[in-house]
Amino acid sequence: MNKTFTRLKYIFLGLFLLSSAGVLAYHGLWVWPKERCEARGGAWAGRWLKCGTVYSIETLTRRPLNVPPINGEARLKPEAPATAAPAPAKK
Repeated sequence: MNKTFTRLKYIFLGLFLLSSAGVLAYHGLWVWPKERCEARGGAWAGRWLKCGTVYSIETLTRRPLNVPPINGEARLKPEAPATAAPAPAKK
């Protein structure tokens, strides 16, 4: 009986150490880098575990901010959903 308790003690100690190491690895590889990236204004790319810099489209195309859009997208308004006609009253 004493051997069984000793063996179980080591099994649970090993499971505890493995799970603690897993949580620490998760935080070290994912959570803390993501927080640092977002704190400095970057965009976290979780698939590649990298921090990217966000650029506006005006910066990339070198287009001035005060120029209207080329294709007039800003002037288009979304269509309102069609309203259903009220149901006739039952007699």
